[in-house]
Amino acid sequence: MASAFIQRHFLHPALVLFLLFPLLHIQPHRIARRRHCHKFDFDFSISRLNFKFISSFLIGQYSTFASDSPAFQIGTIGELCESNSPVTEKTIFFLETSGANCLRPRQACAIESAARTNPDMKIRVHMATSPPPGKPELDGGYGLDANCQSMDVLNRLDNVRIVREDLTRHLLGTPLEALLGGGGQFEKSQFSYQHLSDAVRIAMLHKSGGIYLDLDVVVLRSLGCLRNTAGEVRSPEYKAGIENGVLIFDKGHELLNQYMRLMEREYDPLGRESIGPLAFLKAAREFCGFDVCDGCNFGQLWVCRDNWNLTVLYTEAFYPIPFRNRERFYEPNFPLTELDNLQTSYVVHVYGAGHGAQVTPSSLYGFLAQRFCPAVYLASYSPSRNQFEF
Repeated sequence: MASAFIQRHFLHPALVLFLLFPLLHIQPHRIARRRHCHKFDFDFSISRLNFKFISSFLIGQYSTFASDSPAFQIGTIGELCESNSPVTEKTIFFLETSGANCLRPRQACAIESAARTNPDMKIRVHMATSPPPGKPELDGGYGLDANCQSMDVLNRLDNVRIVREDLTRHLLGTPLEALLGGGGQFEKSQFSYQHLSDAVRIAMLHKSGGIYLDLDVVVLRSLGCLRNTAGEVRSPEYKAGIENGVLIFDKGHELLNQYMRLMEREYDPLGRESIGPLAFLKAAREFCGFDVCDGCNFGQLWVCRDNWNLTVLYTEAFYPIPFRNRERFYEPNFPLTELDNLQTSYVVHVYGAGHGAQVTPSSLYGFLAQRFCPAVYLASYSPSRNQFEF
């Protein structure tokens, strides 16, 4: 009723929040703590107004499902980390390799969701100051325009820092340095954004350790108890495998060094996935002794060469909806049974997020954005078009 009154007598309710957005101050508040992994809720303040109340009725009118699952949000969704799980200090980092000045809303959503669900962790967003060597893969469609207001949201989050730098410097002193320089193979790349990201994430993890996340994810829960972990995926192409979109590793893990040496040997500038998941699987197979198979029990701890360990989690942990079914993220009215698939997910990798698929507020992706990156989602509202451009 309140939203109808505002819409009828004053301004469009989403426009109200749009105008108030510059006054928004975002501060996470802990409401419950377990021994190691925590559960949090968050409050916001716009002067004396309660942001949580405002956002609930503003977004609620756009999404059929916004009020149907009140428990599926930060603070009430529940954690997967056990209370007695050992936790080590980690940094979550993201890579933006195009050289853009600002992020797309969907990219910023990944960062906001990580910051809110892991408020005790440092979140670092490494953005290239110039385009990478080679030629990029270009996409068209929805959600591909940068939104600098999303950057304002991230700058207000206490645990997030934007780092603008030459990303290729992270490859120096690694086997991948050979791909740089005049005449280097990276200069021949036909998928330069992807190739640089594939290489730099592994070099940074090897040098510093931490948690790498793709920019097309939504983080649902704490990641603090995970260590030396990757996620299983299954597809008709290779039955069972390992993805590289979510990687948690200790500094100096020898599997990463093995992976970089394989990248340097087998890099194909014309192949989009030449140093991606299949190369990672090949390196892990050689180092840890498992192979591509149908029905592999990957969800376990593997003792690899020289007593290094690797945990490959079950598919639902990070990739609950496979690439071949990615349209389920974008269907205008998703069945609420989809949420059952996320009950054991730490992260949702949203395939297709960077390739122009349209996101409506009542889609599964829209639903997750409203709950796990609400400030970014609201910042994507366009008054001129009277819609969220997420």
